[in-house]
Amino acid sequence: MKQIKNLHRDKSVLRVDRLFVFIFLAFMVQSVRGQQVRIAGDLKNGKGVPIGYASVVLKNSRDHIVGFTNANEQGRYVLAIPDTPQISSFAIEVNFLGFKKVRQQLLADRIEYDFILEEEAINLRAVEIKSRPHVVAKGDTLSYEVATFSRLEDRSIGDVIRRLPGVSVDESGKIAYNGKDIQNLYIHGDDLMDGRYGLATKIITKDMVKSVEVMQHFQPIKVLKNKVMSDGVAMNLVLKNENNINLGGQAMIGAGIANRFDASVNTMMFNARYKMLNVLQSNNSGVDYKNDFAQLGTGSSVNSISAAKPVTLLSLSPIGAPNIPKSNYFFNKSSLINANNLHNLKGGLQLKANIQVYLDRNTLAFQSQIDNYLKGDTIRYVELQSAINRPRELNTAFTATKNEETFFLNNKLSFSLREATNASYLDFNDNSFEQTLNESTRNFFNDFNYIPALKNKNIMDVRWYINYYNKPQNLDIGTGVNQKVLNNGNPFASVKQLANIPSISSNLSVSYRILNSSLIKQNYTVGIINEWQELNSRLRLTQLDGTVLEFTGDAGNDLAWTRTRLILNSEYYIKNEKWQASLSAPLIAQTIHYQQKAYNLNNTRNQFLITPNAMFKLFLSSEDYISANYGFSNSIGTIADVYRGTILVNYRSLRANNASLQERYASSSGLFYNFQRSVIMLFMNAGINYTKITANSILSSLLNEEIERTELLPFENDQSVFSVNAGLSKFLFAVNSTVSLKASWNNARYAQFINNELLPFYNKSLGVNIGIESKFFGKIALSYTGEGLWNRSELISANVKDLHFRNRAKRFDQNVSVGFSALRQLFLMLNGRYIFSSQANVSNVSYLFLDAKVRYRQLKWRTDFEFDLSNLTNIKKYELLSLSSNQFAVNRYDIRGRMGIVRATFNF
Repeated sequence: MKQIKNLHRDKSVLRVDRLFVFIFLAFMVQSVRGQQVRIAGDLKNGKGVPIGYASVVLKNSRDHIVGFTNANEQGRYVLAIPDTPQISSFAIEVNFLGFKKVRQQLLADRIEYDFILEEEAINLRAVEIKSRPHVVAKGDTLSYEVATFSRLEDRSIGDVIRRLPGVSVDESGKIAYNGKDIQNLYIHGDDLMDGRYGLATKIITKDMVKSVEVMQHFQPIKVLKNKVMSDGVAMNLVLKNENNINLGGQAMIGAGIANRFDASVNTMMFNARYKMLNVLQSNNSGVDYKNDFAQLGTGSSVNSISAAKPVTLLSLSPIGAPNIPKSNYFFNKSSLINANNLHNLKGGLQLKANIQVYLDRNTLAFQSQIDNYLKGDTIRYVELQSAINRPRELNTAFTATKNEETFFLNNKLSFSLREATNASYLDFNDNSFEQTLNESTRNFFNDFNYIPALKNKNIMDVRWYINYYNKPQNLDIGTGVNQKVLNNGNPFASVKQLANIPSISSNLSVSYRILNSSLIKQNYTVGIINEWQELNSRLRLTQLDGTVLEFTGDAGNDLAWTRTRLILNSEYYIKNEKWQASLSAPLIAQTIHYQQKAYNLNNTRNQFLITPNAMFKLFLSSEDYISANYGFSNSIGTIADVYRGTILVNYRSLRANNASLQERYASSSGLFYNFQRSVIMLFMNAGINYTKITANSILSSLLNEEIERTELLPFENDQSVFSVNAGLSKFLFAVNSTVSLKASWNNARYAQFINNELLPFYNKSLGVNIGIESKFFGKIALSYTGEGLWNRSELISANVKDLHFRNRAKRFDQNVSVGFSALRQLFLMLNGRYIFSSQANVSNVSYLFLDAKVRYRQLKWRTDFEFDLSNLTNIKKYELLSLSSNQFAVNRYDIRGRMGIVRATFNF
């Protein structure tokens, strides 16, 4: 018997190798099924009703079990069998409580076996059944059993995760546990998605996943496990059977009124050796793919490290997007290829490839009115803009990892390319013109990490990160804006702004961890960080006669920048059963040199910095703790703080600097309380944080009716932020509901120069979020989320009694969804969202959005038919009120009106 099993295992591995290569290549051209020896079929009763979750076993001629599986909820089973010419020596047995056992001998030329099960009455003693969701706590790991939290209408594991007690998911797809963002999402222990896990939660079906694990104090590196402290939280999707090949996929096609379409095809395979999730998508119905490959997690087993990217200098408009779901205002035509493939080789080496190709064309039309409140005056900007954006993006990452008990080796190579052609038609203060913005981004990095365990039980850590980044921009404005400042008061035809900050950086460090001490664990790191950058910009004016002249106000920018940092860091960590503490004290010797001959700018700055951090955690019980932290940093500015030449940031904003390199001293202290009772599913957290920042420069703005000019001036500037937040999540067993509550309060104080007057600002905000997830009578699902936000902004002069203005705003956003499972295959849902905004001296704004959905599941065809109706109230304009500093803005956006689309999703 043992030899037969070994033969079966060796041949299965060979078949898996061939299957993986075939599926990966075939995915790029069409959707295919895996080729392997397997049988399948459907289980039904005498009335043709599917029988789900029945056990199906494969037995050999000796009546020994050699294979096992369970039918899914539609009664469909798939069972792998040994690849042997003696297929007829095997038999299938189907068992299910309340039905007679069925046995069928296999035939050599047959792979489909359907069964009609005959009901069989059995005598059971009277029992009381109490069904409740199942959660298991083991150490720092909390395991949610998916079957007890899922609902019939759920399509993906993301639908289940959203309602888990203690877990929250924001609109971008980022997952948090008891107030802390998860570091990463793993699929049966493997980081397949490289931290871009938004797609995985949408595509992986709930039937593939046995449980969802939340791992606190998570340490993914085996050589550091139980040796190096970690406060990270991660989530792991535990597959039902990782030894079998979990192969599946979907093909979806949708069409709607006004030539709307939505189409996608995806293939998935999850096994102990191979994992893949590949998808091809395209739509023009408002579905945004950006969150499907956004970097939501760390994307690596090692701590995230990256060079700070240079700031984006130019834009078409300073106006942002509306604060409603993107599907309401996203007029698009988008396509995405997202390929994620992971292979665990013999010997522990893991290879992974993540590739995304994204194409889009989207439009955004809006009107904006911005009031700038000044002492004794108000300057108003009125803007009407219609923009077309055409981004094209390629992201790649190739990772090789070996994670052993004795050493850790990881190398990640990544390069990204992005091209964007953006254009808009604009009317600003009754002046109409066109503008374009072309961007080209190149980003390359390689991250190498080697961590061996030494013979003396201590650990070395070698890390080298190198990065190249370049993003040239070209802003072309088809009119002569602000001729007083740009062209000596003379009219001109158009203006072109060129800007670029190419950057190369390197971060090399070596650490030595002393772990053989029973009391205090120590880590000493020496590292060197190098940074080379250039800031190039040119401002060119096309005159009325067609000649092109350089801007005469200054010489533009041709600024060279180098920064070298030598870091010596010492860390100390101590822990016992009741408490733990850590202290780090990085010492930084830094040299910065920047020069530009046109401004006689040639500065070298040598500094010695210290940035200590301390943490203390007190364990109140096995699940509760209080932590306190303190950090101090003295950071130095970037190349974007010292350039002297004028840059036309957008059509109404000029930027330059007239200060030396900015220095910021920040001290931050916080207190955090974590409380949880996993057995009764009660989770609570609360935190207080205070941050004070002192800088040697301050932002100054000069405003007139045409343009806003900003620069940094050499004046001391103090800022402070005090915040309080709390959260609660509880599963109520009596009513089968999850309720959540979040609240936050912030008080910020800062100052800036506006038209040569120093103005101190005080901003206060209070936010409250309420959530309810319920299901009644097994058929009616209720979901409610409510958000209230209260803002107050005050501008007070040096004389406290001299109040320039006080402005208050409030906003309420409520979302209610009601679902009804009319039949096992039919699901209805109605969603309503009510938004209310109020602002002093402005009329209140309110909106009611209604959406409806009907889904029918055709089990025989393994196809879901769905009819979506969105924005039933046919709202085509959305108004957003916003308040910040001395500005109050009213933005009105064009949004999608009523839309209907029919989708058919085939599951294979």
